[in-house]
Amino acid sequence: MSDSPPFVGRDREKKVAAAVYERAAGGRAQVLLITGEAGLGKTRLVEELRVTAVAAHGHTRVLVGAAVPLSGTTLPYGPFVEALRDRAEKVFADDGTDDVPPARQHLFERVLASLSGLSARSPLLLVLEDLHWADESTRDLLAFLAVRLRGQRVLVVATVREEDLGDEARRWCAELAHRPCVTRLRLTALADSEVAELVAGLLAADDEHAERVDTAAVVSTAGGNPLYARELVRAAPHWPPPAIVEPVLARTSRCAAPVREVIDQITVADGTMSHELLAATLHRPEDTLLAPVRNAVGLGLLVTTDDGYAIPHGLVRRILYADLLPGERRLLHRRYATALARRKGGAEPALLAHHWHRAGCHDRAASAALTAARAAFTAHAYGVADRLYALVAELEQWLPEPEPGVWEEAARAAAMAGWPARAVEYGTRALAAVGSGMPTDRARILERVGCYRWESGDLRGSVETTAQAVALLDGGPPSALRARLLASLAAARSLLGEPHGALPQAQRALEMAERADGIAERAHARTALGVVLARQGDPGAAADALRTACALAQRAGAVEDVVRAVSSLVNVLAGVGRFGEAHEVAQAGRRAAESLGAPPALTAVLDGATAAVLVATGRWTAADRLLNGLVDMATPNTLRHLQLLRLELAVARGERQHATDLAAELPVPADDPGLAGPVHACLAEQALHSGDLVTAADQVLRGLAVPGGDSFPAHEIRLLAIGSRVEADLALLPRPMRPRDLPPAWHTLTRTCPDRVRLAVEHRRSDREVAAFGELAAAERARAAGTDDRAAWRAVADMWRAAGLPYPEAYARLREAEAALRAGRRQQAGRALAACASLAGPLGAAPLLRLAEELAERGRLTHQLARQGRSVALRSRFDLTERESQVLALLSKGASNRQIARSLFISDRTVAVHVSHILSKLGVRNRTEAALTRALQLAVP
Repeated sequence: MSDSPPFVGRDREKKVAAAVYERAAGGRAQVLLITGEAGLGKTRLVEELRVTAVAAHGHTRVLVGAAVPLSGTTLPYGPFVEALRDRAEKVFADDGTDDVPPARQHLFERVLASLSGLSARSPLLLVLEDLHWADESTRDLLAFLAVRLRGQRVLVVATVREEDLGDEARRWCAELAHRPCVTRLRLTALADSEVAELVAGLLAADDEHAERVDTAAVVSTAGGNPLYARELVRAAPHWPPPAIVEPVLARTSRCAAPVREVIDQITVADGTMSHELLAATLHRPEDTLLAPVRNAVGLGLLVTTDDGYAIPHGLVRRILYADLLPGERRLLHRRYATALARRKGGAEPALLAHHWHRAGCHDRAASAALTAARAAFTAHAYGVADRLYALVAELEQWLPEPEPGVWEEAARAAAMAGWPARAVEYGTRALAAVGSGMPTDRARILERVGCYRWESGDLRGSVETTAQAVALLDGGPPSALRARLLASLAAARSLLGEPHGALPQAQRALEMAERADGIAERAHARTALGVVLARQGDPGAAADALRTACALAQRAGAVEDVVRAVSSLVNVLAGVGRFGEAHEVAQAGRRAAESLGAPPALTAVLDGATAAVLVATGRWTAADRLLNGLVDMATPNTLRHLQLLRLELAVARGERQHATDLAAELPVPADDPGLAGPVHACLAEQALHSGDLVTAADQVLRGLAVPGGDSFPAHEIRLLAIGSRVEADLALLPRPMRPRDLPPAWHTLTRTCPDRVRLAVEHRRSDREVAAFGELAAAERARAAGTDDRAAWRAVADMWRAAGLPYPEAYARLREAEAALRAGRRQQAGRALAACASLAGPLGAAPLLRLAEELAERGRLTHQLARQGRSVALRSRFDLTERESQVLALLSKGASNRQIARSLFISDRTVAVHVSHILSKLGVRNRTEAALTRALQLAVP
């Protein structure tokens, strides 16, 4: 850890101190009084002022003295004696005057004269530290100087810890602050962001220690105190640090017993108490309570609040609480809980539960915790409810009587709080509670446990649990519960790559839900039907089903079904390239979910869907911001998909170490083919970026071997396209340089790849992404054979552009430039290369940009990469010549062919030919659409 902590925050204080010094350096003597609690950075601010003073006036003289905490009599004038050093003996010598007042007057005048002499040639900065420990003579001397220093170039800086001032010293400080030449700076706590910056600076050069430090915990515990933050970092992970504990306990050791009793009781009451409640808890009349309270406030161990008192800092409270004996804690908690329970109107059940529990009164704690947990859940405070249900679980044997449904309630609270694994545990308790009773009750609980298992990442376990519930109700009458179970099972199996029989099962679930007339169940069944239809290649019907499901779920107020339906609809719309609509649906769905009280664990699902749209459409900076805020609130299943998005970005940007770390945190899930395929594709692409063709080939084969992966055509064909790229890169290597340790199955894949691509495209004819990957794979195979041409790659690039996916389009433009250069079409190569750079540059896709730069150097086209601007990007992406670009610009302003001809000094016939070419290249039908396309492209940020 750094021994020289960074100086953060205090911008206002630094400006004030610098201004005071400039006045002093200009010949108007000043006193700067810096006050504040221990550890807030008074000395550090003085150090910064010294640096500023020397920088501004290099010849500034700096003298430093400090008061010393001694037992008994203090050193008279100690800080001044230390500061004046060699001059001190003469200045403070006894002048033989027997009369004390004149002697003090002469001494004060000598100090004034000495300071005046020292500042005659250059400014003087006199620093007097820790004057809360100073003797009365020192304080009097400083008060004298605050009046008599006038035209000297002197700045006296005094630091004072206010909580350590006695009554007389406090009056001295207040009077001193009112002198005309005195400026008082009272330091307050730093902001959390500033403490975090301080911690980062302390850890910057010590990676090993940084791993042991929880920055968020340090920031929270430090409470804005930079000294506390530094000591917490230094001691981590062992808290609290002795450097903080010892001064706090030393201060309390000076307290009389009544004072310590007051402090201890407030410590147990979470650090704050009203005066009324303190009196009721200690059973003290006010005339005997006020004296110890005032003493504690004077010692700085308590501060006043609007209606009572508080421990001044959370860390101090923790230290005092830890110093109590176990028996003392129980007694003080019991006193406090008893006083709370007797209050008129009662007390918060959660507060009572906490203190009864700490007091060892477990029966009272259990009852209060259950009441509080239910109230918190009703108020949508799911995190609080979950913590309280955890206390109920701990105190289960003290519950007056096990209530039916209590563990189902606990499971719902845990799930809503984002802890699905704990919800599974409570669900298991609920199953044990109902025993082998009514099948309907067991099936209802199993349905919930299946959902919780899914969210916890146990996908196979979720399907097995749901199947058990379905089996319990087989042969029974149709019901809303059976409909929900059948729908869940159909959707889950489809998402796990087991589509056979899923459609009839989803349709049966919908029929049953319609007969049961449960709005939420109808929404759930239609969501399942939409998921199955999407997996079976009918996105239109899937979107219709999911839109209906969204409306029904909102009408029913079923927040989980809203989230499920909306996120599924977003995926379907994005899959067919309707990204704008997908983004709008995700945002509207989030607002609807929030209006229904959705917790962060659920809204994270919709935010994740939004992030996926942002990543696909090239808005990577916005995606970063969103993803970074979601990681800590998502359930394990959602988190896997968020981490996949982060991995996609890291690979595309060439952030190798970050991608490696993310891949290590995201084990490839064998039970989730919808996730496994993309993970292997990312790892294969990363290997391609580093030229490791063997690893790339291995990752492609691993991804294609995932069970159920063939039911995800988009993922399968992406892997096949990457495999085709690996094949092309291998073919272009000189034969002696080709790796000999390729996986055995690689050659089989290269033979079967064309047929697998064809089947995948035929299975998803309406999917733009699948079609584009199909064309990409074909172009890569032609590159391997040396038969690819510019037209083929341009067709691939145009397909990606039409799909709205800039990253793969940039890669296709690169290959288009390469093919054009081989054919000697330098102008076309330059335009394609510029298009690649204009797409990859804003994305920060470093590996693609590196390939583009290498191609530009080989083909002597570096000037093309240097050309910037949206108009250049527009011309490059649509392969417009410079003349065609000029014609389009005039056409977009509404100019006729004749007006364009006159403006460009060409014939009307030539303009007509250019317009025809422009419409063809833009893929539009008329001049209006051409003008709109140009406007949209130029508006893209």
